[in-house]
Amino acid sequence: MTTEQPIRDLSDPQQKLEILLSISRALGEEIQLDRMLVAMVSEVTSAMNAERTSLFLYDESTDQLYTKVAEGQSAEIRLPNGVGIVGMTASTRSAINIPDAYQDARFNQAFDRKSGFVTRSILSLPIISQRNRLLGVVEVLNKRGGTAFTQEDEIFLRAISTHLALALERVELVNSYVQSQKMQQYLKLAHEIQMGLVPKTFPAFPDKPEVDIFALLDPALDVGGDLYDFFLLDENRVCFIIGDVSDKGIPAALFMAITRTAFKISAMANTGSVAATLATVNKFLCDGNDSQMFVTVFCGVLDLRTGLIEYSDGGHELPFVVRHRERVELVQKEGGMALGFMDGIPFPTGYIQLNPGDSLVLYTDGVNEALDVHGKMFHVSGFEKTLSEYLDGVPAETIVRGLTRDVTAFVGMAPQSDDITILVVRYGGAPVVQ
Repeated sequence: MTTEQPIRDLSDPQQKLEILLSISRALGEEIQLDRMLVAMVSEVTSAMNAERTSLFLYDESTDQLYTKVAEGQSAEIRLPNGVGIVGMTASTRSAINIPDAYQDARFNQAFDRKSGFVTRSILSLPIISQRNRLLGVVEVLNKRGGTAFTQEDEIFLRAISTHLALALERVELVNSYVQSQKMQQYLKLAHEIQMGLVPKTFPAFPDKPEVDIFALLDPALDVGGDLYDFFLLDENRVCFIIGDVSDKGIPAALFMAITRTAFKISAMANTGSVAATLATVNKFLCDGNDSQMFVTVFCGVLDLRTGLIEYSDGGHELPFVVRHRERVELVQKEGGMALGFMDGIPFPTGYIQLNPGDSLVLYTDGVNEALDVHGKMFHVSGFEKTLSEYLDGVPAETIVRGLTRDVTAFVGMAPQSDDITILVVRYGGAPVVQ
């Protein structure tokens, strides 16, 4: 007799982080597709407080979705793309949340009659690769406790599906490498996964002239783990982060994805300081970190009403502030240790005041440690020379492009040794009150 799992409290951010860590471990420990799918389905059912989960993979050659693992089903189920709830989820690439299955015309009651199972609530979500390719659909049935799946459940399943997509692509990468022995293809696909995880739509917030953000990640030949992200916490605050994972290759890309997801969930849920958010993420990354990977980060929250940035640092590079029509400043930030080293360490809070037209310039060490053919570093002197050309309040993109151009010119024919990532946050001034 199977003991029913206790219902998890998905309103608790720490609980969500622990669940994501458990899922990441399960997916990271297995590269055989069949065994990985069994682990995947089991973890999703538990994480979502559901009774059953089905994992449908997409067959591009037939334009069908089929089950490799479906709890409570022994026979394979094949569905045409666009047919039924799973098919509609795949064709529209949108979530479908149904509180009462028998009241929805898309639900095929024949499956229940055949299996004896009674479907009540359904949450179905597409699994999309970082290259925007449909990989499959995850469908969870019957939220335990008799309630319907909530919007919060949908957001959480979407975070889980990001890791499912990474895991499925990782299997494809490994199989491709084993079969072809072409390292270049392995690196190319890994780059695409890495690049697909960071936002690339600019302007970032077209309806908010108070802030102008632009970022660029230029990966080296070897796969790294640089990351950046930015998002609104509310109408008046923008949160941003830049980071650099210690390792390279697929492990670094996975660690990067975990860090980015953990930070966003923690920042959106944390009502305290940004330093408290870093402490939460650090605890999450330290738990079960057998690979001993770590990540340096700099994160902050810009108040659009005042231009004040509250920031916290995890051992990252010193940022610059370009003061409008004045000077370039190297910020002597409040110190902090990289995340993933040690649980319980404090992360100090610092503040940077931006005035209208000022820009905060963040970067990873692939910029300041870029080497020319003689082994000379670009260093901070190269930064200050470039940034001093942009004191007249130019857009964030102009600064990023200018820095990238000058680093490329400095390096010349020398091979790029590390990822180059630059994030610029420019403050345009407080919003005008009508």
